[in-house]
Amino acid sequence: MTDFYEILGVPPEAGMVQIKSEFRRKAKKLHPDLAARVGGRRASEGAMRLLLEAYRVLSDPERRRIHDRALRRNASEVGGFDYHAFLKARHSDPESQAKLVIYDLLHGREDEALEVFERARSLGDFRLERWLDRGEAMDARFCIAEEYERRDRILKAYLHYRRLIEMEAEKPWFRYFFDVVALRFRTVLLQKLPKVLDDEDYLDRLDEAAGLMLPCNDLAQILRKKAEVHLRHHQTEAAIDAIARAAELEPRLAGLTALRKRAGISIARSQSI
Repeated sequence: MTDFYEILGVPPEAGMVQIKSEFRRKAKKLHPDLAARVGGRRASEGAMRLLLEAYRVLSDPERRRIHDRALRRNASEVGGFDYHAFLKARHSDPESQAKLVIYDLLHGREDEALEVFERARSLGDFRLERWLDRGEAMDARFCIAEEYERRDRILKAYLHYRRLIEMEAEKPWFRYFFDVVALRFRTVLLQKLPKVLDDEDYLDRLDEAAGLMLPCNDLAQILRKKAEVHLRHHQTEAAIDAIARAAELEPRLAGLTALRKRAGISIARSQSI
């Protein structure tokens, strides 16, 4: 398959600044008008189209991740040897089962990957990062979280997204893709988890999330959500504290004014009693 990193001449861990810089440098050399003056217009047009496609893929986090997975899948193919059957037969070996999880994920066998992952937890300490390269383990965990989310197993999805954010804070791996991870975590935490947990358990999860290394806007949204839950249970002081902390992080965060009014009404009522 075509390796777009090779086309652009950048390493797989390259950031957007390097990708843009290399694209511009190569594009200047391959521009058809320049090539026409040296007699190579047709070849240059083809190379330019390939360069543009490489840039489009590598500058889009979702498309880049799909490309990266395809590269790893291509590299994992072993001619003349049924690697999948070999791993599957070693069902008591946690390292083989971890490799089977990543193999199944790379080859579109998401159902099988989840089955292996859940079954292998009976083998003891089955953290993927214990048996796989750290980057592979994080990518596999993200795919597992996605699959749990698609299957509406929301709490499991939350736990895996949360662990990924903890791991990224310890040592960055996702880099360009982390915004996507954070978005999925935020969506699960703020929109989906309230539908499957009671308010007491949900507040515990919000407290967990508030302790993570997240952007200020994300933390402010978590605190706003805490205030909403507290107000629903007439816990005015706790709500006011959460609103104040959210405002410190994001003074113009949408919804804070309405929450302040609700909290103020609650205070007036409590004082009149």
